[in-house]
Amino acid sequence: MAAVMESRETEAPVGWLDRLGIGVSAFCLLQCLALPLVLVLAPAASAGFLSHELFHVVLLAVVIPVSGLAFAVGFARHRNARMWIPAGLGFAVLVSAAVLEREHVLGPVGVALLTSTGGAFLIVGHLMNLRSRGEA
Repeated sequence: MAAVMESRETEAPVGWLDRLGIGVSAFCLLQCLALPLVLVLAPAASAGFLSHELFHVVLLAVVIPVSGLAFAVGFARHRNARMWIPAGLGFAVLVSAAVLEREHVLGPVGVALLTSTGGAFLIVGHLMNLRSRGEA
């Protein structure tokens, strides 16, 4: 009984990281989906922080370490490599969106769509990570 309780106590922080990763990715997804609507309804909002490329860089600075740590620790415990597929795609798409935005290759709608796609991939990866540990 003590071994079971000790095992669950050592796994709790990893589940917390996945849930935080899901939350940050979901926030990113909501922000990106809402931005085109805000841009249409209130042109002045396009000058705000949420539409600025700096916001995406700051968000990446949070998403990458939180999600990366959650995936690495989860994988070390469950060894289910399948979760790396959506996780890797999510990281690649988010970084690509930030680079394409910085280089002015994509406009706000394109960046929003690409970032939303990356966030959705990360959420799927986190859910797979949680399920692999039996926490979802």
